Amino acid sequence: MLPLTGIFGISVGFILYFILSSSLLVLNKKVRARRGALSKVLNFNDIQILMLASLVVSAALITMPWLIARVAIAMAFFVYGVLVWLDALLFVQYRIEINRQTLAWFFTGSKGIAKGLPHLLSLLRQVPWVVLIPVLWGGTQALVLYCLALPQSAFSAAAEITIVTMTGLIIGTTLLLRIWHAILKPNAPFFSAPSLLANIVLDDSFTGNEKLVLDSSHQPFVRPASEGGQPSHLLGTCQGANIILITLESLGNYLEENEKEGIRSRLRARFKANSWQGQKHFCLCPNTTVSTNQMYTGAYSNNPYNKEDSLYPGVEPQHIKHLKKHGYTTMFLDSADIGLYDYHKLLKRIDFDHVWGTNDMHGNGLKADYRLWNMVDPVADAARHGPFFLHIINDQSHMPYETVDKTRFNRHQGQDAKSQYMNAVEEADYIIDEFLNRLAVKVDLSNTLLVFTGDHGESFGEYGYSFHSNSIIQPQMQVPFFLTHPGLESRVIDHSCHFDLFPTFFDLLGIPATYPHLGQTLADDTRPFAYLFHSATLKGNTPANFGFIFNDELYWVDRLFNQVKRVQGGHCSPVTARGEREYICALLHQMLKQRAIMQ
Repeated sequence: MLPLTGIFGISVGFILYFILSSSLLVLNKKVRARRGALSKVLNFNDIQILMLASLVVSAALITMPWLIARVAIAMAFFVYGVLVWLDALLFVQYRIEINRQTLAWFFTGSKGIAKGLPHLLSLLRQVPWVVLIPVLWGGTQALVLYCLALPQSAFSAAAEITIVTMTGLIIGTTLLLRIWHAILKPNAPFFSAPSLLANIVLDDSFTGNEKLVLDSSHQPFVRPASEGGQPSHLLGTCQGANIILITLESLGNYLEENEKEGIRSRLRARFKANSWQGQKHFCLCPNTTVSTNQMYTGAYSNNPYNKEDSLYPGVEPQHIKHLKKHGYTTMFLDSADIGLYDYHKLLKRIDFDHVWGTNDMHGNGLKADYRLWNMVDPVADAARHGPFFLHIINDQSHMPYETVDKTRFNRHQGQDAKSQYMNAVEEADYIIDEFLNRLAVKVDLSNTLLVFTGDHGESFGEYGYSFHSNSIIQPQMQVPFFLTHPGLESRVIDHSCHFDLFPTFFDLLGIPATYPHLGQTLADDTRPFAYLFHSATLKGNTPANFGFIFNDELYWVDRLFNQVKRVQGGHCSPVTARGEREYICALLHQMLKQRAIMQ
């Protein structure tokens, strides 16, 4: 056994663990606070968890008779500390919180991690001391094991009394504070701020009061209507038309006419006449794979890694199969790696006739999205037999935002991520526009529904969020939307979402779709302004972010920041009144359950 035994030995381990782990957690919180984390300093819940963990681990090290077992306990505590550190890094970069689910899900596919490494490395360049935290934590384990291996004679009687007294004072004070808190229930941040230390291993479920009576204006939207809507007066207006759907990667609502010094789009110029323009068009989840899944199934899901055993797989996609039954050749063209996060599994389920990813595109002197031009002939060959459906998506405008021709595409001069993003989008926009020009030389596109939108948006620090997949804020959820066909009259669509795409296609083509699916034709102006959003990132039994927008007012639950908010007219207000918080949580809890996106 270790030389130090009994109460004194436990006290030595406890004092070392508690003081050093508290110090390192303070540094960790400074990292997390760089993105406005709610809890920036040690709080009472943190202290209680650290105190209990230090006491339990120290007691285990003292009482465990086998050396290998003692080392294993110290290693387990070290791994846990590293996960807490990693949680802070990922929270800063991606708004991903380490827990039992995301721990396994995030590390699916090393290429996915590599794609974000430039941003992670940029953080380490800004605060290089961050890398020392796990090193110091490892040193803590070694120091504790070393001290516990010292003979009792290495400590004076005064040191023994001091260490045991300090242990008693820390534990006693914490117990008294706990009793005081239970009686008086103070609202000071020190007592009310949540601890994130236990989320890695414990359950963190979201609940709502299911007995609460919901407002009559909200009740119709608790259960989504999946009958697919009714045909409009424009039924069959574009009968037999081809469809080219462009979802430009990460294209938020940043086009030049919407934002000063915004993105200049060549594709946008194609929609001057005979066009429908969306004023507020939304994706339902700001993640490429989830957005694509929901677009083609007409149902909610949350399976960004395309796992067969996903908790939220959604339903079987039928839209493409339905088009194929009516004589359409269907194609999917993506300059990104469709093996990333097993995207190819989703595309196989959707059942396209032809799927081309980055590995199918030969260089021929071209790089990145420019290689789309090499696919003009294969697409033209596949499109020769009857009407066709073609979905085009690119890669360069995805994080980390690549621009190949920096001499030509450099209008946005800043060194910040948003400027890099906007230059990358303008280059990708040019490439796809030129692809259409070259395709039009080989294929008659005179009878073609052309649609231009984004798979999801992108954010740059708004409300503390960056990139996508992690929140339901407007920059991630709202995307441009344009549709044109020579047989249509121009109109403005007040509001719409990705669920409405295929119902609109079927309506204009004159193809009835009787199977259940969400969304309605955009020719119907009576559609309610009511949409449920959710993030792809998870927390506990739900998405980490979710909300319901109703008549332009958003009810938002942000579980990463432990807040309930209302957003209207660009103004965000935290909801603090208990009754209002309970109502919003009850409403969203029922909506998530009805859409099978909570466990």
